Amino acid sequence: MANKIIIIQSDGTHTRPMEQAQAEKYLGNLINDNRIANLKQSLNDVTGDKGKATGSYVFDGHAVLHASSGVEEVKSVSLFFYDQDDDHYIIAMGEHTAAKTYKLTDYGQETGAFKKNATISL
Repeated sequence: MANKIIIIQSDGTHTRPMEQAQAEKYLGNLINDNRIANLKQSLNDVTGDKGKATGSYVFDGHAVLHASSGVEEVKSVSLFFYDQDDDHYIIAMGEHTAAKTYKLTDYGQETGAFKKNATISL
């Protein structure tokens, strides 16, 4: 099952492990079509082990990484995730709004730092 994507839904449940193309469709339903190319690039970074550190943020005991593609406030897509057992667990999605600042506009958890519409500052 290595290198699969699991999306942790806002209610805390997990999707079944999926290939990148399936994750693109799943997450693509949450955004406008003009951001799909940046979603694909962010997912490429997730599965290509190019995630970047997200400061001291943790989720469920795991250090959180992020992958972002696109220009600030212009159809960017930022994914927040952690890796476990060679799989990638996406916990939130939003956009890059300013230098080192992200807004979880598209989806997030019900509570905590990765709550939908929260701002992540690095």
